[in-house]
Amino acid sequence: MPRIEKPDFKVKKGIPVSMKMALLIAVLVGIWSRSCFRTNEVENIVFENIFVENQTHISVEVIFDVNNQTFQNRQKNILIEIFTSQNELIASRITSIDIVSRETRRYVRRVERFERPLKEDEIVYAKVSLYQRKAF
Repeated sequence: MPRIEKPDFKVKKGIPVSMKMALLIAVLVGIWSRSCFRTNEVENIVFENIFVENQTHISVEVIFDVNNQTFQNRQKNILIEIFTSQNELIASRITSIDIVSRETRRYVRRVERFERPLKEDEIVYAKVSLYQRKAF
C-alpha cells in the first residue's frame, strides 16, 4: 500500500533571493520613473506675466498666465508666495487651478493671510510655482 505524506505547513520557507532582487529593482525603477515624470511636468507648465494688483494692508491680488504645453487637461495645485522688497516671505497660499491643454489662460487669485500687515507704500512681489509634495 502506498504511503502518502501530508505536507508540513508549519515549516516556514524564506522568500528566494532572486524574488527579493526583482522586487528591489522594480521599486527603484518606479521611483526613478516618477521623478522623471515630475521634472518633465514642471517643464511643460509655464507661469508667465506675474504681477500684483489691488494691494491693501491685508490682501493682494496676484494675476498670472499659465501656459500648458501638453495635450492633457489637468487640475493642479499651485503655490503663490508673496515677498517684500527685502526678500522677506510674508504670505503664501496653495490653491487649485484647472489647466486646459495647449492653451494660455489668465488667473486671478487673492492672498489675504499675511504674517504681518503691509506698511504704507511697501512694494511686494509674487512668485507662482507648481506645488509638489516631497515624497523622498
